[in-house]
Amino acid sequence: MSRSHSQSEEEPLLTGNIQSVGGSSSSRPSPYWLVPVVIVASMARGVSMAPRIQVYNDIACRALGIELDTCKSSSDVQGRAARIQASITTVMSVLSALATGPWSRWGDFHGRKPLLFFTLSGAFSMELVYLLVTRENTPFYSYAEQFIMVGPVLDGFVGGLSAFNGVVHAYTSDCTAPGSRAKIFSTLQGMVFVGLAIGPWLGGLITSSTGPEPLNPYTLFYVSSTMNALLLCFVALVLPESIEKKYEPLEATTSWRRKPLKASIKSGLAELLAGLLSPISIFFPRIITNYEGSRKRDWNLSFAGGALFLYLISIGVFSIKYLYAKHIYSWTSNELGYYMSLLWTTRAINLLVVLPLIVNYLKPKHRPTDPLSIWSELRFDKLLAQASLFVDASADALVAIVPSSSQPAFVAFSTLSSFTSGGNPTLHSLGAVCLHASGRSSEVGSLFGALAVLSAIAHVISPTLYAVTYGTTVATFPKAIFVLAASLLGTAVVLLAFIRIRNRVTLATRV
Repeated sequence: MSRSHSQSEEEPLLTGNIQSVGGSSSSRPSPYWLVPVVIVASMARGVSMAPRIQVYNDIACRALGIELDTCKSSSDVQGRAARIQASITTVMSVLSALATGPWSRWGDFHGRKPLLFFTLSGAFSMELVYLLVTRENTPFYSYAEQFIMVGPVLDGFVGGLSAFNGVVHAYTSDCTAPGSRAKIFSTLQGMVFVGLAIGPWLGGLITSSTGPEPLNPYTLFYVSSTMNALLLCFVALVLPESIEKKYEPLEATTSWRRKPLKASIKSGLAELLAGLLSPISIFFPRIITNYEGSRKRDWNLSFAGGALFLYLISIGVFSIKYLYAKHIYSWTSNELGYYMSLLWTTRAINLLVVLPLIVNYLKPKHRPTDPLSIWSELRFDKLLAQASLFVDASADALVAIVPSSSQPAFVAFSTLSSFTSGGNPTLHSLGAVCLHASGRSSEVGSLFGALAVLSAIAHVISPTLYAVTYGTTVATFPKAIFVLAASLLGTAVVLLAFIRIRNRVTLATRV
């Protein structure tokens, strides 16, 4: 299918009627079909985010035999709750890292719509598990610390959040012209934070407006489960498919049946490992040849990927930050929810208003006829990413420096950190520009896949890193998590400084 480069990113590429997987639709696919999907999915996460923190604390209290009313200030409970949270995130991230690649390839053949349905089914299952472990006088409640791990297993098996983000990017790419997706990607990510901002606010409104006594915060798991169920119906019955179904050769789909069981398992594990590691090879330095014929090794994409990886690890501080705030300031679930809502609101404002204004007024104009203009764009993305990460690191460092008793300062610096949310899309854009500048534009699809794998791996490392740090320092220096985050972000800024800006045309060759 040919694509015109004159198309805008807002113009759907596929026209006419398309037969959807699992149903028919006369509507043509467009990235804007994803807006309600992204917003509602994020709202469902936001609604249940604060109650999840409460679940971890309550499970930790019961496991340690401490009364729920007296366990808020216990450092042992905080450490146990952090380990529960880390275990959930790690299991889900490991499974997501292994499953994202195979599921993404499956979606290339069988369609984006069924894959999106599966990933949302995993989120729905996760909410149901939280709902079950909070029902008293049931086996799920009695063995909550064990049974709660079923949620991340189910969600991770279908790829979790990384597969969801991957299929959203893939659906968008199907419907837009190459090289013109920055605006729609930024818009969709902004919609994520809009949903996350609305979710906690809506949860607080529901639990506090039902009478003189607020509702049990665990009631919100019913709300999030209902939202996910409605979203599944929308995807199944309304959302149009963005690609035509392809079918793998019969021999490829049935060859495993002719192999012995042991060989099939071994082959499957090898394919999973290859699916995890092979995409990352795109970050290995390549030999480039300039117009003068000299050959040099290009490390730009390596440094950009490394900076993104450190950034993705650093943002794990957010989940532990909520435990920290609940512990230090004794916030209720509603208060914690409003705090979360504030952070997500500032992130949405940054992505939908502040960052686009900066890009519109400061980004150099792209001139297709000038081969040197790409280097001006690379310099802009590099500086913007460095500025975002530097301010983010400074905000975490300031939280570590100011007295813990200063609650307004904690909220203010947390909000400042949220205003640097442009680091993620800017680093993605920087990676794509580095790829194009080295003459490898045709590999942009592989780059997005590699970035998704980096994200999954970072989410495996991050929760354990922060949980161990917080669990071992909460009794003496609970702010150590902010020092760790600031250090990671500072290192990322240094890595970006090594990206070279070349004012000459280069061609890439594999060696």
